[in-house]
Amino acid sequence: MSRFAGKVAVVTGAGRGIGAATAAELAKGGAALALNDVDEDRLSATAEELRGHGAKVTTHIGSVMEPDFIRRFVDEANAAHGKVDLLANNAGGGPPMTPWGEFATSDFAHFRAIFEMNFFTQAMLLHALLPAMVARGYGKVVCVSSISAVLGQESGSAYASGKLALHALVSSVSKEVARHGVNVNAVILGNPPHPSRTPERQAYLDALSHFDRVGRLDEFGKGIAFLLSDDASYISGAAVPIDGGLIAPRLNE
Repeated sequence: MSRFAGKVAVVTGAGRGIGAATAAELAKGGAALALNDVDEDRLSATAEELRGHGAKVTTHIGSVMEPDFIRRFVDEANAAHGKVDLLANNAGGGPPMTPWGEFATSDFAHFRAIFEMNFFTQAMLLHALLPAMVARGYGKVVCVSSISAVLGQESGSAYASGKLALHALVSSVSKEVARHGVNVNAVILGNPPHPSRTPERQAYLDALSHFDRVGRLDEFGKGIAFLLSDDASYISGAAVPIDGGLIAPRLNE
């Protein structure tokens, strides 16, 4: 039997990249999907591809930075699928037209906006979905973090701070809900492909990886899908690196 048969998954930022790769793994495993992104064309293309795996897929266009949209999204997902079992809390990054910069000289409003996009988006959606999971006695949640949360990031302190705040949220909430059959974990992603990364930056990250290469999207998707599966039933409150070893430095070089 497919490991996600009968399960319903919410995936944010599902139009491309890590979100799309995670949704693909869940669809292959038999899950029904409620997918979110801000880009309608991108999300529609992903949904059509996943329906090719036989999955029931609904699309929900909007920003998870907006509390009103989150409430509508959760209501629509429950109405379409009857429940939500799994949450891949993936959306993050940088708000449009919001520059990153060194903390001391940056506009604090920009710092706040980036922090909120990388923490409060995930916290709000988790808060909206968790009560029903607890009531049903089943749920799997993965919040997507970054190596920046562990290593810090020059000119990216807001992003790093928002991601690190997720670790404290996961560690705390997991203790509250484990006895109710709900697992809450984080993944610490490092060196996934990204369209905005310069070749020089990519080469630098590849050199830090123990594998001397960029990660494949399917490698990140499979790792997240594992933590959303019953194979990870005794894992909760963890921050699991999927980073090609970037957090563990190559000291002999």
